[in-house]
Amino acid sequence: MSTVVIDDHLLRDVLAGDRPPDLGGLATALATTGLWLYRLSSAWATPEVLGKLTAPVAALPADQQQLFRARLVALPDEIEVLPLRQMAWPMALLQHRHRLEGRPLSAAMAEALTAAQALGAAIAVSRDDVGPHLKAAAEHDQVAFHIV
Repeated sequence: MSTVVIDDHLLRDVLAGDRPPDLGGLATALATTGLWLYRLSSAWATPEVLGKLTAPVAALPADQQQLFRARLVALPDEIEVLPLRQMAWPMALLQHRHRLEGRPLSAAMAEALTAAQALGAAIAVSRDDVGPHLKAAAEHDQVAFHIV
């Protein structure tokens, strides 16, 4: 087990209490990215619009939704988010290298892979939102990649 960088779907599940913080024995610590945190926050800025990120929490009772939103707004200290300030240049280099090698990565994917490398961590994504280029890039860079 080690630190695992989790995507927005898994972050939602952990914050909602639908998934254990150790991801079923996969993680000793959690991290996420600023962009995945932003995507989840953005989805909840208008919670009446149901989508892949909001529907599972929207189905919860109102008090559990409020608890989820409070945890999202004040992310628990146990979930690390590396600052973009220290990651921007390594992200740009990584994204450029992978693009040249046929593995185009979005900014969110480049941030996830860069964060995993900086933390010596694995990456875990929800089976509902697997990016094949991120998986290929992680495998190429020898970063453990889990689909949960």
